[in-house]
Amino acid sequence: MKQITFGTFCIAIALSVVFPLEGARPEKERDDWGKITKAKPEFYAAGDVSNSHVQLTKEWYEIAASAWGNYGPLEFWIVGSDVEAARRMDKEYCRVRKSKDAGYDVSACAKRDYNFVKYATEGNAGLNTQRNEHNKWSGFIVTMASRNPGPHEEDYKTVTLHEYFHVYQHAHIFSRKHAERESRTQTNPWWIEGGAEYMAQLLYSRQEGVREGYLNEKMERKLRALSDLEAGVSIRDIPYGERGHVGYSLGAWFVAYVIHKSDEHTYLVKFHKDLNKLGFEGSFLKHFGASSDDLLKEFHEEFLKRSLPDMLKILPPG
Repeated sequence: MKQITFGTFCIAIALSVVFPLEGARPEKERDDWGKITKAKPEFYAAGDVSNSHVQLTKEWYEIAASAWGNYGPLEFWIVGSDVEAARRMDKEYCRVRKSKDAGYDVSACAKRDYNFVKYATEGNAGLNTQRNEHNKWSGFIVTMASRNPGPHEEDYKTVTLHEYFHVYQHAHIFSRKHAERESRTQTNPWWIEGGAEYMAQLLYSRQEGVREGYLNEKMERKLRALSDLEAGVSIRDIPYGERGHVGYSLGAWFVAYVIHKSDEHTYLVKFHKDLNKLGFEGSFLKHFGASSDDLLKEFHEEFLKRSLPDMLKILPPG
């Protein structure tokens, strides 16, 4: 890994020499989306981001990629709290986008709604999946901030895992058409966010040194969202926004419930493998033995009415 400094921020670039295989298609025709790759991600950090912050992000990316497979192309952009450093990083981000796709609209890039300045002031993390019918370059862009959570918080580790699980999810959807991609991830957060949140917490709970009972503790806390679940409303119908946390939290429980009724390999591998051919509902029905509507009804009307000890029984020990 080589680090190159540009003014007040540095870019860490994985260097490699690639020799074309005999008979390989021209680069412009290649589309390796969804294939496991040996290529390492690029790490970009603002000038006020410490090397230890970058290394922490790399460490938890590597744990995620080791567990779920290494997909790409992947970039990590790590933002600090200095607004001017974030503003300079925004300019570099747009330059990188243009360098990877000559047809990229730099003016739109500069005006995008959630830029690095917002990450510097508000924090959080997110994945931007670049795959559509208009741009040549496809890839994953993860942004990590320095607050909500920051690198000193335990949650930073699980958030890194959460964002990488989104990479895993989107890598299994090949289409460039927005409607087709959205139909396979579902519009609202209950499934895609619930899955990323549960799998991140599950993987973290299995790491050496993590306290016993961690997973139960975190999942019990997510049940607080029950107080915000309105009567007769399915988590499927709760959008991102003010009440999105209900979809995240109870969606994590729904994915845990689905895995309990099948098994982890079926959810992680078999369901995602068939998404392109069968679509969301077709793959769901094939691998979980019921429609998503039927399992959601069972989840709401039966599982969520159980006692806390009975709910916790579906979680793996640890």
